[in-house]
Amino acid sequence: MALIAGLVVIVLGIGIVWTLLAHYHIVPPLRWHGGAAWAALTQGRAVTHSSSISRMPARSALAPVPPVQGVLAKGVTPFTPRALGGYATHWGLWIGLAVALLIVAWMAWGTAVWLYNVPSSARRGDVWRDWIVWRWPVISVAQWLHRGDAQKEAWARHKRTWVMLTDSPAATADLAHAAHVLDAGFATSKPDVAWTTLPDGTTARRMTVVAADGLIHPHWAMGFHAGTMQEWVQWATQWAETALHHAGITGTWTVSAEGIVRRGRESASSPRGEDAPPVEPPKSTVEGLPDATQWGQDGLRWGQLRAAAADPLPVLSGPIPPERVQDVVRVLGHLGFPDTVAIGGQRGLTVDVAKIRPPAALAKRILGESATLAGQLGHGELPLRMAYVEGAPGVIAVERPRPDRQFVDLVTALARTDKQTRQSLKNMALPVCCLVKSDGTPFWSDAATWPHLLAGGTTGGGKTVSLVGWLASLMITVPPTRLRISLVDPKAGASFPWAKHAPHVDALVKTPQEVCQLVAQWADEADARFEEFAHGGVEDLAAAMAAGWTQYPYRLLVVDEYKDLKDQLEKDDLKELERNIGRLGQKARGAGLLLWIATQHPLAETIDSTLKANLPTRLALKVANTVGSQVILDSPGAETLLGRGDALFKSSSMGVAIRGQTPLATEGVWQVIRDGWAKKA
Repeated sequence: MALIAGLVVIVLGIGIVWTLLAHYHIVPPLRWHGGAAWAALTQGRAVTHSSSISRMPARSALAPVPPVQGVLAKGVTPFTPRALGGYATHWGLWIGLAVALLIVAWMAWGTAVWLYNVPSSARRGDVWRDWIVWRWPVISVAQWLHRGDAQKEAWARHKRTWVMLTDSPAATADLAHAAHVLDAGFATSKPDVAWTTLPDGTTARRMTVVAADGLIHPHWAMGFHAGTMQEWVQWATQWAETALHHAGITGTWTVSAEGIVRRGRESASSPRGEDAPPVEPPKSTVEGLPDATQWGQDGLRWGQLRAAAADPLPVLSGPIPPERVQDVVRVLGHLGFPDTVAIGGQRGLTVDVAKIRPPAALAKRILGESATLAGQLGHGELPLRMAYVEGAPGVIAVERPRPDRQFVDLVTALARTDKQTRQSLKNMALPVCCLVKSDGTPFWSDAATWPHLLAGGTTGGGKTVSLVGWLASLMITVPPTRLRISLVDPKAGASFPWAKHAPHVDALVKTPQEVCQLVAQWADEADARFEEFAHGGVEDLAAAMAAGWTQYPYRLLVVDEYKDLKDQLEKDDLKELERNIGRLGQKARGAGLLLWIATQHPLAETIDSTLKANLPTRLALKVANTVGSQVILDSPGAETLLGRGDALFKSSSMGVAIRGQTPLATEGVWQVIRDGWAKKA
């Protein structure tokens, strides 16, 4: 490369110097004559022709100088200025030809480098011209000068260039159309957060969705608003791709935690092209877990679950940014609560837990200012959940919603469960990974001890997804021989599409009449089991299993959307159903028959006091108001949740509900469960 650059500089320098000398008549100017040039090229000497001489001026300042005597005697062409010009023409042609060949070879080399590193989608003429005219010369010179930083910068600039060049006007128009679709969809679906009322009584858009620089992102016309951002991210994650598909804009779209919507395409930094086969990520022993690691007494092992795990595993918690705690102290000072001390806190998946210690005389008043504090901190009208920290006298935990909220899949929650907790699962009959707490700790509980569950939350709270994640954790930790599941889905199986091939599922019940018959059968079966236990001298199913009985598995009945079920039943059938549910609730736990009831209408007329008494364990998702929280939890708090799996869990043995993010079961989990138990069968 240094030789090529040196030759180019030498040839250009010779041409410039010769031109200057010819201007002052020191050397003859170069005159082109085809025949003479060809003769000089082939014979290696200056040749004069009569034809060329005849074309010369009559009086030339470059008349031949009398030849030197010795030269004529040898029969060699005399050394004259014209002879010198011939020799210059001869060597110039050879040098020019060599330089041309070197330049062609240099360009071919650069093109080969370009083809190797650029994806096939970007291999276009305009992209190649940018490379060969601007980037490749800079890289060549930088290599000659041993400037690695300049090479990297030139290559980075070219990568940015080909990304811009591949965005055609049609693609830009398509992106603008997509932004318009999402803007209209969000404004229609979430008018309360997309619009705001101005002091003069008029309404204006708080946030719009725009397209710029190849991305779709929110535009804050009136300043950033955390509550609106959170609603936008949730809505876009759930509905953006569906809305665009119905608008005729196909493709895969992703939403980042900052609310930026991108078309799902290969990263420009990837060295392989579109036609290259996908690279399978290595399935290493994530986080150092041996393949023999097990959850539950006879559950699946890590070697079987690893295929559905992210590698590397996401981090479930971290230290809270100090400014998130200092903001709370600063705002409390403005609200008339001075001398509050910042203690620290923890960053969870959904919320940042900021811990403060206010003066004892002001603590009770601060707990009553959750709505005001939320508004002053930029969280909108949603009150913040605040409570005393157990084991830390005088310390209050303020749960601030994260602007970049994270979620957790079930396999990650299992892998992040510490060794001591995994050991304790072996003593549980039905281990359930209920949620991941704000400190990143997965919380497990034994469903056999609850005994029955009431789950409630409004649409978008994540009720069904949370229950499905719980069922998946049961299917991972308990073999099908010890647990049989029946599902009630008024949506004709839409809530549980995986159930058809799940090894633990006995039935998927879809009609109200089938539900009534099934609950009646279970109530009778509970009576029959207790009779067998009495004859065998055991107290309950747990004692029977400890004594070696294997004929009675645990049975779980999950009823999704209880209100819809009630609305479809006649009065007498409903009364009979509630009577049988009462029979199950009173004594079915000891028989190993468990009942989970879920509803998205947590109202007193849906969940009466008798039913609540028989379902002492509660899972509360986001509800519309304090009344709904009182129905589910018998206490407020669920109205402050953020939706999409942000939950409060309280079993019959717990005094205070635990907040956390419920894990979700990804599509790959069901395949792992089917394959894992099929190999063990």
